[in-house]
Amino acid sequence: MAKSDRGLWIVKGYSQREKAEWVTRLSVMLHEKGFYHTVQYLGNAEGEKVFPIAGRYYTVMKAIIAREANNASLYDVKRSAATLARFHQAAKGFPAVFTLAGYKPPLLEKWEGRLEEFNRIVSKIARRGPQNRLEQIVLGLAEQVRNDAEQALESSYKMPLAAEMQQAAIRGTLAHHDVASHNFLITKAGSCYLIDLDTVGSDMQLTDLVQFFGRMLLMQGYSLYAFYEAIDAYNKIKPLRETQIWMIHQLLRYPDNILREVTGMYAKRPGYRARNVQQLLLLERRYQEERERFLAAEGQILQRTPWGAYHFVG
Repeated sequence: MAKSDRGLWIVKGYSQREKAEWVTRLSVMLHEKGFYHTVQYLGNAEGEKVFPIAGRYYTVMKAIIAREANNASLYDVKRSAATLARFHQAAKGFPAVFTLAGYKPPLLEKWEGRLEEFNRIVSKIARRGPQNRLEQIVLGLAEQVRNDAEQALESSYKMPLAAEMQQAAIRGTLAHHDVASHNFLITKAGSCYLIDLDTVGSDMQLTDLVQFFGRMLLMQGYSLYAFYEAIDAYNKIKPLRETQIWMIHQLLRYPDNILREVTGMYAKRPGYRARNVQQLLLLERRYQEERERFLAAEGQILQRTPWGAYHFVG
């Protein structure tokens, strides 16, 4: 962070110039498309927004004076959902960087990889025995997690995801890919900003919605009401088709919270700490019955009157 007589700024460095140029161009394009609630980069007198210094490439962003969103707050969840919808509205019309022939959605590629990594971790713990409380919890949850993940992946291949990917290619849509609560900033006036454009890339936007709902539902105790409210907040800005709502609900069967945290910690990825991972696993275990009830509410969700009478054939 840098403070000057003109305000507060965030300085960020990249090892690749292409990445720095992409995020600065993307910010400009999103603003031009009407999405103003994101980061804004500072340029020099010549308009350059990427500054090479000692082999790295730096950008300077105007700081957003706001707090991180809290998924335990329904107020924050609804504002985050509305901001995500506005981002998705603007994030279209970009050249697709994938071909459709034999293409597997990145979401499923990632999930399959996480499950394989999780299985290796569990096998290692089982062979040598759990070394701490966290590993005891991982072993206790392993069978259920594995079963849920395998069933969700099997079901996913029966969903019309290929059609979603085709539409993503035709419309040139982008997904954020990291819609964690800390990437939504809420000002005192209630405005919500979506930050950290580093992970944005060509994809079906359903990926963001599954990730967003998976994270927020845990903190909301898998409340069906919270799901309704967040869907409604998103729908008011960017309406979803009934098939998309059905697919979101079905894809939430994949236990991504547990798999992401466990594999992230054992791979020593930045931001994954044993204490936080243990707290999340305990929270998932605590809400296991509520999660099962939420996943069993498919008919109730799809027949909800404010969205009309849905008749999905799949």
